[in-house]
Amino acid sequence: MLRLFTGIELPILLRQRLALLEGGIDGAKWTTRENFHLTLSFIGEVSEQVAEDAHDALSGIRMEPFQLELKGTGSFAKGTDVKVLWVGVQHNDALHRLKDKIDRALAKYDVPVEKRKYVPHVTLARFRLPPEEAKIAQFMATHNLFSGDAFDVEHFTLFRTHQTKHGSEYESLAEYPLGGGFA
Repeated sequence: MLRLFTGIELPILLRQRLALLEGGIDGAKWTTRENFHLTLSFIGEVSEQVAEDAHDALSGIRMEPFQLELKGTGSFAKGTDVKVLWVGVQHNDALHRLKDKIDRALAKYDVPVEKRKYVPHVTLARFRLPPEEAKIAQFMATHNLFSGDAFDVEHFTLFRTHQTKHGSEYESLAEYPLGGGFA
């Protein structure tokens, strides 16, 4: 079984800037610089045949390249317990069109995708135990105006997740170029 998702790789300078945000919260499992990415669609655990179907579906997507900009910080919580800290994405219609195209293409091949409301973000840290509220508030106050330079999105990637004793590691299985002359 393969654990898959589609995403956008971030430029190395942006990943370095994101890594500088790390620290100051006990119990945080910070994302490594190599693992920073923007998830488009989470596919989950699938067979090799379904992975091949996903590749076929994704290979047919056509869309013009576009620019993205990371902006602001936020969190996901379960009840009042923060589980994830993230950097957000400046609203971008092209990003949402790409996500929709991916989801529709995968659906045509009966490849499952997560159905949650899409909130584009880059995960900075995860928490198993609830962090101190004051530390989260301080982090948000310090970094809520974060803004990354706009960068070109010229392809998206099919990733495989490997679980290791140090956490998840992501392997690029295939890249799908944008720029087929279709919007």
